[in-house]
Amino acid sequence: MLIAAATLTQAGPVRAQTPPDLKGTKLVIAYQDPAFPALIRKSGVSDSTPYQIEWVLLTGPAANLTALYANRIDLGHMGDTSLTIEQANARAEWTKDSAPLHIVAAWRNAYSKDYPAAVTAARTSANIKTPKDIKGHKVGYNYGGYAHAQYLAALVKAGITEKDIEPIKFADAATSAAGFNAGEVDVVSGGMGPILNTIKSGAGRVLLTDRDTGIPALNVWTTTSSVLKDRTKVAALQDFFSRMSGYWAWHDANRDAVVAILKETLKVSDERAAFEYHVRSGAFVKFDAGLIGQEQRVADILFDGRAIKKKVKVDVEYDPRFNAAQKAVWPVRSAQ
Repeated sequence: MLIAAATLTQAGPVRAQTPPDLKGTKLVIAYQDPAFPALIRKSGVSDSTPYQIEWVLLTGPAANLTALYANRIDLGHMGDTSLTIEQANARAEWTKDSAPLHIVAAWRNAYSKDYPAAVTAARTSANIKTPKDIKGHKVGYNYGGYAHAQYLAALVKAGITEKDIEPIKFADAATSAAGFNAGEVDVVSGGMGPILNTIKSGAGRVLLTDRDTGIPALNVWTTTSSVLKDRTKVAALQDFFSRMSGYWAWHDANRDAVVAILKETLKVSDERAAFEYHVRSGAFVKFDAGLIGQEQRVADILFDGRAIKKKVKVDVEYDPRFNAAQKAVWPVRSAQ
């Protein structure tokens, strides 16, 4: 015992690892529209960071994925099922160690029949009453994201495959919604906001919501394996997500300011801005067994329904190291 004590004394005390200096560090963060970055700036949660934040506008999951693979951004914005589809299309098997991309943050609004995160809708003129009636029609979607998974799940619900419809792939959610609103496609899967006027006018109707398909329909930020190996970037992300955990309370308490920014940045009507205020509220979601199980069930349904090429293990896509800083929760609450 004396020898052991002497050895420890000579070696000196064990020192904690010095936190990295974040000065000179820059986080390049992408989002698919200008509204959320503007709201974050207005909330003040990102003020006086010891690192620089550069916001990048990249519309559509595909553009975000491309930028991530090219190491041009640190965080890419997409839907929770983006990596499930990406993994299913990959040539090499994804594992915890080999997966090139990882989801590090997820969020959504409370479950609500009035403010669904994702829908499959049909033009009234197409006389589509049930998912099975989709067969033979033009169906719009955009690659990646939960809109893509909603589209695939709708086909599974209908008991059909892409061979039974005329699939129309758009560049992003905005253009797919515009195609639906203009009558270029009979059916579309995506967010409710961009097609709200068509639904409210009676020119379209909702066939399925994300609750019908079982898709969690989360917004996510995805990063690369190289970023997660960078100690300084990880420290900056810990700070960023800790700050962001305070955004949601500000959003709820400042409806008028949020709606005004949504109107200005998205160039939308009062009704659409009010809808977006609700659908863009929420909290960070915890990557626990409940969420992973739900995501795995969605992946299995898509595979069994021949909507994706191979079975995937979704747990390899999620990295929970930032959940504590995010004050992340699960399950997603339901609106009162």
